[in-house]
Amino acid sequence: MDAVSQRWRGLRVPPLLVDGVLALAIMVITGITLGHRLHGQVALTLSGTVLITAGGVFMMLRRPFPLTSLALTSAVGITYTITQQAKSPIGLFMACSAYMVVMRTERRTRAVAIVSVMAVTVVAAAGYAGGELFANLMNGIVVLFGAAIGEATRYRRAYLRELEERALRAEQSRDEEAHRRVTEERLRIAHELHDVIAHHIALINVQSGVAAHVLRTQPAEAEHALALVRTGGRTVLQELTVLLGVLRRSGSPLPTAPTPSLQDLDALIKSFAAAGVQVKWDRPEALGALPDVIELTAYRVIQESLTNVLKHAPGATAQVTITRRPGSLSLSVVDTGRAATATVAHIGAGHGLVGMRERVAAVGGRLTTGPEPAGGFAVRAVLPLETGVMSDDQGVAGGRPDADPERVPGAGELGAGPAGRR
Repeated sequence: MDAVSQRWRGLRVPPLLVDGVLALAIMVITGITLGHRLHGQVALTLSGTVLITAGGVFMMLRRPFPLTSLALTSAVGITYTITQQAKSPIGLFMACSAYMVVMRTERRTRAVAIVSVMAVTVVAAAGYAGGELFANLMNGIVVLFGAAIGEATRYRRAYLRELEERALRAEQSRDEEAHRRVTEERLRIAHELHDVIAHHIALINVQSGVAAHVLRTQPAEAEHALALVRTGGRTVLQELTVLLGVLRRSGSPLPTAPTPSLQDLDALIKSFAAAGVQVKWDRPEALGALPDVIELTAYRVIQESLTNVLKHAPGATAQVTITRRPGSLSLSVVDTGRAATATVAHIGAGHGLVGMRERVAAVGGRLTTGPEPAGGFAVRAVLPLETGVMSDDQGVAGGRPDADPERVPGAGELGAGPAGRR
């Protein structure tokens, strides 16, 4: 049944054929009606037959020339009413033409056309036609009926077009929303990849440089550095395996491993200390319960800050401070600058500061970065314990002259330089 319906729905009949069948049907109905004897006389005459045939031909012009078709069929109908003095459905030709005028012309044009035809029909019926007045006015009534059907059809089609446009706009909105979510997910994955492996890669880079530097003079120190490189590489592979496994299992339940929090800072700081970064860190006693997103953001900011110290100021000492205040959590990572004995140069560039700004801005916090007056570099963040309460101030940052040139919404501009923090 559905296949038959689809086939009929997809079948397109030529409009000229439709109009031809319609004109022939009206001609047959008119001929049958007038073929009966009225008051002892045959109503269907030769001149009447000619007028009926002309009406059918003129009606078939209604699609390409709707106004012309209405004028000609109206002339035929009025002429028939005056000359034949007989009741007939010849006004149906006029009604079909009036329908197409309403469908194909603008509002003012169709109003003038229909009113003009009605006026001429009424005048002709009242002044020149004999017989009953109501019977003579039937052509005008039929024209008005055809125009009303056309107007109703016009409004219905406009309504259906509006529904289709709304559905199309809704579909486009869904596509745009899906594209936006895909973009956001890609950014989130990029952040996670950076946060997961950046500091391990930095450790590998630094320790491999140390091993190359002391390989001949201090074999034991070189061996220790290479062991750290091996451990860091193994950790990176494990974390990448977990992350890529999540991406592959799009339809499977996600793993429930805990996200990093401030409880994991001891292990993080020990890994940096093993790489040669001296970290001063006193665990605060009264942090209390914190939202998970705030703990994750604070952990990532400290991790990225210490990674920047390792990459850009090897041998420096970093001070990590975390303080809970009413309604917010403050943290800072301040280093003493590049040590005079450092021998490992930074290789490559990243988006560490940009990523930190985005993370802090996402929870409505405020991030400040920049050089210290006495030397070194500082990263300070204030995170609201209720996310979003600082959104008006988010990302107001001091820029280090030699930092990443990228601009982040709400953040200060960071100039480029030879040894900038990323």
